Amino acid sequence: MSDSPSPTAEQSLAISEARKGQSFKVIAYAGTGKTTTLQLISNAMSERRGMYLAFNKAIATGAQSRFHRNVDCRTFHSLAFRSVPRGVTDKLRLPRLSPGFIAKDYRLEPITLRRMMGGRYEKYVLMPSRLASLVANAVSYFCSTNSQYPAPRHIQAPGWLHADDVESLQKHLYPAVEKRWLESIDTRHQAGIGHDIYLKLWALSDPVIPSDYVLFDEAQDADPLMLGILLRQRNTQVIYVGDAHQQIYAWRGAVNAMQQMPLPESRLTTSFRFGEPIADIANHLLGALDETVPLLGNPDAKSTVTNKPHTRMRDAILCRTNARAMELLLSGLVQGDKVSLQADHVKLNRFVDAASLLKQGKRVTDVPELAWFNSWHDVHEYCETHDGSDIKPLVRLVDDHGTDPLKKALAKITPIEQADYVISTAHKAKGLEWNRVHLEDDYQFKINGLEHKISDEELRLLYVACTRAKVSLNIHHIHELVQQLKLRPALKNKTPA
Repeated sequence: MSDSPSPTAEQSLAISEARKGQSFKVIAYAGTGKTTTLQLISNAMSERRGMYLAFNKAIATGAQSRFHRNVDCRTFHSLAFRSVPRGVTDKLRLPRLSPGFIAKDYRLEPITLRRMMGGRYEKYVLMPSRLASLVANAVSYFCSTNSQYPAPRHIQAPGWLHADDVESLQKHLYPAVEKRWLESIDTRHQAGIGHDIYLKLWALSDPVIPSDYVLFDEAQDADPLMLGILLRQRNTQVIYVGDAHQQIYAWRGAVNAMQQMPLPESRLTTSFRFGEPIADIANHLLGALDETVPLLGNPDAKSTVTNKPHTRMRDAILCRTNARAMELLLSGLVQGDKVSLQADHVKLNRFVDAASLLKQGKRVTDVPELAWFNSWHDVHEYCETHDGSDIKPLVRLVDDHGTDPLKKALAKITPIEQADYVISTAHKAKGLEWNRVHLEDDYQFKINGLEHKISDEELRLLYVACTRAKVSLNIHHIHELVQQLKLRPALKNKTPA
């Protein structure tokens, strides 16, 4: 374990709050030394048994070297894996049931429903394999909730379905969902499971986490299942650590623990990562999110904010979408750049493969965005609806470049350490930092004269993107938005009550 630095005033407050032995939350803005603070807290309570909980194994493993031996660093899944019957975890090695197999095994029949296309409802046949996908997804969704048993509401119908048909679909499919859940936890049933099944089973057993206190990292991204487990730890102090404004996974079922928990709070507001100019940009975004406590820049860090079209002076380009990241990868390769891509390669590859199949008139089952369609023409029609707007850029990418060139480009990505620069999505950039960051032009907001329109979700994404920069941040593509946000009252340096 490395020597920890002497604590700042804010860190000292967090330590004294921890020493009281009560659960509380540490609101830690971007780059404010969150992990160091947790280390200092655990050092101050070295005589007690601690548990550091992270979302993924790599973070938990990396954290272990930073804490003393009385702190166990784990994921929720590793705690669950040790506690559920071996017969259940053995099912991880078995082959999973395909939607086609579930459809046949459960004797699912086609259903005719109404879907919205081009501003009007038309009849649409949901085929058995699509219904089976809804069943499998419903079990996964139930596993992320705090519910005790699957219910019809866990079946998430597509947004384009007629409202009256949603309820009848849920009622119709519920027996299959219940059956699928019971088979998943039955050690005698010979079908594979995902990690979400044994985690849910563990949660349902009212588990006790074996420690005196829990340090829960990135608490803003917790789903209701994880929060439920922690809230039921009656004799354990839980310290929730995170940044409500970096919650960018609401679509995955995350609930914002940092805002929802009625607990005492401690704050880390001074960033070690960047200076005041970058903190200023972040504060305009935070102000629009109704935050009243500002983020402070590191007084010893020299940072600049620039507004100019892209120059070669950058280490990372942060986009909003995978599609824009792909376009930049293609143009970078054409220019002979050594480009690395910090985007969802697997998802992109699958989308391109699925598009290729649909163009050949074949059906797709393993790419949720394209699984509802019988042809590429169907996909085009869907892209013109409100629900289809999120896949429209990827569809356009396939139309403009073709599936083969896209596959070739994905195969030519340079490893990060050898690249001239990295292209990333803001989602994938979370938790990372670079010296010189450029923001791309695909963030979603509207500017009309002196009016602007932007969602809270988009403000949070921009806050994450802007705070990845250490030395320079190029805001050329959001400059106009920032100018409008500057017209709002500035965040004053208020001490939180």
